[in-house]
Amino acid sequence: MTGAAQHGSELRVAGSATPEISAAIIEEVAAWGASVGFPSWMPGSFTGPESIGMSRLRGDIAAGGLHLVWQGSHALATFSLLERDLLYWPAAGADALYLHRFAVRRVAAGAGRHAVLWSLREAHRRGRPFVRLDCLAENPGIRRYYERFGFTEVGERTIDGTRYSLYEVAVAEAP
Repeated sequence: MTGAAQHGSELRVAGSATPEISAAIIEEVAAWGASVGFPSWMPGSFTGPESIGMSRLRGDIAAGGLHLVWQGSHALATFSLLERDLLYWPAAGADALYLHRFAVRRVAAGAGRHAVLWSLREAHRRGRPFVRLDCLAENPGIRRYYERFGFTEVGERTIDGTRYSLYEVAVAEAP
């Protein structure tokens, strides 16, 4: 685990073995995004034990990649950091870690920065020169957010009629 100060209290990243907290954070962010015109996930897609979202979170747990950002006893953010991504990056090699299902509670400004920087340090620690991710092409807010960390768009992929922008950052060049 690693930590950083925010409002006098330490943030820490910890692996998670249960998907429910992550699902609740993602649903909160999905509802907010839908209400303000910044789509992310379809609200309800992480609701219920048999949902596609919960299935993906359980897969992330099985891969050892589901994480939460905590401040004290409060979970502020969730993300998955995975060793491969065959859906969005099918031809990519083993030179990256893949950031997925990244969501930060609205009341937790700063926790997202902590999660992204932790992911970059973790990629470096594991000898992976890149961190890659996908996001909705129609969401300019999230695209600008990732670009502030040095991520650049390197392609686009359409899956089931939805366009995704593919981003990567060289760990050595990251902030």
